[in-house]
Amino acid sequence: LQKAEAQAREAQIETALEKVRSRSLAMQKGNEIVEVLATIQEKLVELNVNFDSVNIIIFSKLTKDVKYWTVISKELKYIDFNFPYVDYSVSKDFSIARANHMNIFSKCYSGAEKDELLNYLFEQTDFRNLSNERKEYLKVSENFTIAIGIGNQIGIQLNSYTRKFFTDEENAILIKFTKVFEQAYIRFLDIQNAEVQALEALKRASVDRVRAEIASMRTSTDLERITPIIWNELTTLGVPFIRCGVFIMDEENQQIQTMLSTAEGKAIASFQLPFENSEPLTELIPHWRKMEIYLESWDEKTFVESTKILLQKGAISSSETYATEHPPTNLHLHFLPFLQGMLYVGNEAALNKDELHLVQNLADAFSIAYARYEDFNKLESAKEQIEKTLKDLKATQSLLIQSEKMASLGELTAGIAHEIQNPLNFVNNFSEVSTELVDEMNEEIQKGNLEDAQQIAADLKENLTKINHHGKRAGDIVRGMLQHSRSSSGQKEPTDINALADEYLRLAYHGLRAKDKSFNATMHTDFDLTIGTINIIPQDIGRVILNLITNAFYVVNEKKVCGIENYVPTVSVTTKKISDKILISIKDNGNGIPQKVLDKIFQPFFTTKPTGQGTGLGLSLSYDIVKAHGGEIKVVTMEGVGSEFMISIPLK
Repeated sequence: LQKAEAQAREAQIETALEKVRSRSLAMQKGNEIVEVLATIQEKLVELNVNFDSVNIIIFSKLTKDVKYWTVISKELKYIDFNFPYVDYSVSKDFSIARANHMNIFSKCYSGAEKDELLNYLFEQTDFRNLSNERKEYLKVSENFTIAIGIGNQIGIQLNSYTRKFFTDEENAILIKFTKVFEQAYIRFLDIQNAEVQALEALKRASVDRVRAEIASMRTSTDLERITPIIWNELTTLGVPFIRCGVFIMDEENQQIQTMLSTAEGKAIASFQLPFENSEPLTELIPHWRKMEIYLESWDEKTFVESTKILLQKGAISSSETYATEHPPTNLHLHFLPFLQGMLYVGNEAALNKDELHLVQNLADAFSIAYARYEDFNKLESAKEQIEKTLKDLKATQSLLIQSEKMASLGELTAGIAHEIQNPLNFVNNFSEVSTELVDEMNEEIQKGNLEDAQQIAADLKENLTKINHHGKRAGDIVRGMLQHSRSSSGQKEPTDINALADEYLRLAYHGLRAKDKSFNATMHTDFDLTIGTINIIPQDIGRVILNLITNAFYVVNEKKVCGIENYVPTVSVTTKKISDKILISIKDNGNGIPQKVLDKIFQPFFTTKPTGQGTGLGLSLSYDIVKAHGGEIKVVTMEGVGSEFMISIPLK
């Protein structure tokens, strides 16, 4: 009879294990692991294992830390929390048991040891989420007995607050359940990895759909399609919601444009709120400006009051439509920021971290697509004007280009005046001295001092040589000015690139000094003397260098007037021979170029200067000139630090 009873008991245990094994193999989703945990709990009870609660322990591969899963109700509600290793009796004993490769650990702890552990769990972990009734029950128990079946990756822990030990048979059953559950956990990890991959694919597909939908939008009326897009993607991603929408921040008009939808995809409202008075969402704008998630919770009373505020402002016309048939008694508002606004999801329960991450991913995709829509919208509003002026633009384009050349010539005028004044001063001074020398020579001749007269004649000849030299220098400056002002001949000629860069650096600097006496800047040059001469169209390449240097002086001056402490405006011009190319670099320490406009700086008529101070043709012309020489022009910039324009021209 004893043998038959033992066999029956063993069969009962195997049947229970098979139930756990079958439920594990039936898992299709990662969250079903809690049902496996509930099955373990149920079968242990059927086997008359006497315990108060059961936990699953997930071991860390690298540390002594563990993670706990605990079923807390018959409805399969559970909590999971991380339990960092702490130097308490329970943690130390369990750690030693694992280190000794034990497959079972069981011990009864005193009330003081139990309270030490519980106080930590209630204060430092999600164990605090237990009901107050349950917490009180745990606190008043006199002792704490545990039995832990230990596997390679997981453990199953039985807890009792009334018993002082678990029997050998109970421990043996626990060991078997631990082995079976470890197999379930391995399957769980496989399913979890597959879910992660599937979710990533779903997210990518969602992003692609959002981009495709919004990319097809062309007019302002297409905005009506925004809320259905959001509704559809939230539904596809499995994010729970009862209301959703988008809040577009219109900086130009200082208004929030709002479009809302129900969970069924029905449009609730479309209205606008001013920035300065965005009730009932007063914290929306500050959080958006900081690109921070904004979370808020409303009860039914708060929801009704917010509806009244929107009615008073005229934002909505009917409370029935906005509030739907049954106003939510508990509404958690989630606002996820993107560049142009906030994506809104309202739900009866707060979204968890994973769900918020999905919504943020959707918001980021929406932002990229919406930026494209804005570009199309701007193009649409400008379309008629562009078509109207297109013929005139073509007719006047050549004149504008010439105007740009003359504008840069005008900027050089003061610098050229300064430069040409130096040789003219020499010519005038040596002319006056030469006149005096002629008089002295005549006197010496009359006195018969031919030797002194010859010496004076030699000095006079030297002065005339200097007059001739500085006269030619003045002529070269004038010739350079004329070359800059006239259209390019298109003929390449050997040119000293170092001299060209140095001349335009000084001319641009003196030009700014002539217009603004307070302007000062440090100039650095580093010229590669091994370059010699290269075949270029000098007036064209000179125009490029002039444009870049003038721009560099402009930006450092703009930064200087901001009053930055210890700031020294600096412009550097460098030439270098690299293999079969010549590199010309113009570097400044100004404010840099904003990333959002970096792709546009070489486009015709685009300028960051105030209206009336730039035509937007300088960099465009420079780009075309360099390309015509078979070279390229690049820019490296960092906002707040400065920019460097690099021109590379092939030697052949």
